[in-house]
Amino acid sequence: MNKTMTRCMLAAVLAASSIAHGAMRPTPEYLKRATVYQLVLRNFTRDGNFKAATEMLDHVRSVGVDVVYLCPFVEMDCDMDESGWSRRQKASGYHTPKNPYRISNYDKIDPEYGHDEDFKAFNDRAHALGMKVYMDLVYLHCGPNNVLKYLFHDAFQKNGDGTVRTTVWHFPYVNFKSKGVRKYLIDSMLHWMSLGCDGFRCDVGDEVPIDFWVEAVTTCQKVNPDLVMINEGRKPEWLEKAFDACYAWPWSYSIRNFLTPSLPGQVNAKSKTLAEKMPGVREYEAKIPEGALMFVFMDNHDTAADDWENRFDRVHPVEAGNAAFVLTFLRRGLPLVFNGNEIADNSLSTFFAPVEDVGRARKTVDWARALQPAGQKRLALIRRLARLHHDDPLFYAGTQEWVTNGEKNNVVAFVRRHGGRAVFVAANLRPADAAFVPQGVKFDHVKKPILAENVTVENDGTCRFDGYGFMVQEL
Repeated sequence: MNKTMTRCMLAAVLAASSIAHGAMRPTPEYLKRATVYQLVLRNFTRDGNFKAATEMLDHVRSVGVDVVYLCPFVEMDCDMDESGWSRRQKASGYHTPKNPYRISNYDKIDPEYGHDEDFKAFNDRAHALGMKVYMDLVYLHCGPNNVLKYLFHDAFQKNGDGTVRTTVWHFPYVNFKSKGVRKYLIDSMLHWMSLGCDGFRCDVGDEVPIDFWVEAVTTCQKVNPDLVMINEGRKPEWLEKAFDACYAWPWSYSIRNFLTPSLPGQVNAKSKTLAEKMPGVREYEAKIPEGALMFVFMDNHDTAADDWENRFDRVHPVEAGNAAFVLTFLRRGLPLVFNGNEIADNSLSTFFAPVEDVGRARKTVDWARALQPAGQKRLALIRRLARLHHDDPLFYAGTQEWVTNGEKNNVVAFVRRHGGRAVFVAANLRPADAAFVPQGVKFDHVKKPILAENVTVENDGTCRFDGYGFMVQEL
């Protein structure tokens, strides 16, 4: 071994030794400024595989995306016993056992999507364009025929009578008391990292024991100190132990469901007014450690998974989603664009339809929307918002103060502050006109708005919004 290699190895060991508790190290700087794109291979293109998705990465980057987050693409369980299928899987009507979240082999790409070399080529292209790639880890549960069952006698959790314990989705619980299982799963993370994976989004991460995540993150960050971990959960204290970001569930679902109260599959109470929803949002977010990030979104794979009329761009004009995206991108958080949101995609969507299904083409992103006025308007706005979030420290590093007195009029508002500067952000989330005087906000009428649509500010500070109007105004 030559001296150069020895010095490199020593430096790596010293760097690794400073990482004792996973994400307790500072969050990678790029993540604070990032826009994340959630990509569902089955729905992203008609071919539904890595090769086709790779050809679309130039477009994704042009949106202003810094991170591509891939929904599960590893081998799906093919067991035909429907008692082991989720309720949504059976209700989909596709009569297929293959569910991306019911996994049979954590180390093998499902043939539907391609092979290891296709994943690596995808990563290589994303990296060449300046983007990171994260993948979805589904470790709480797995398929009934997962290879773990054949490798370890204690792979699954058991009930008192010796039967396999299953989740509410009828999938076997993985047993994290098994040393063999834990090592296998961590080795799997290292395998995908060797092919270019830069981070992991952890499905139902709150329900997996935190000591496993600490062990996994500590091990993996010895290979890549900037490895990012995102918890699909809401436990603030876990951000201090293993994760870089959690989900802003109260915000994301409150805003989405207020915008589209009549859609099926809603999570929060539909009867609540905006003024009733927002205190719960603030109460939760006050618990998030300073500097920690929260995923904020308007759509995700769950809200667009069941062939329902549940896409906000199917039931509202493009301006409705635009108003919500202004808030989502410019508030404190890690903004997420879902699989076609950037062109106001309004296609039906499901991740249960296999590639061979003859009707699946109707459930993929309708890229023709990019050539239509609604899609062009959304794309231009998302690109502008992504640039603001990425380039202006007001939006990626500034403090945030809620301005609450517009909520009774269906307007969400806040002020971002950084380095002596301040910006007021507000959006009307209803088609009816709204007006209010933002409490504690003093406008400089000489300054032009950074962004504004269908809003006027009067001399006395009254902000008058047309339906779905919004404003981003430096103070």
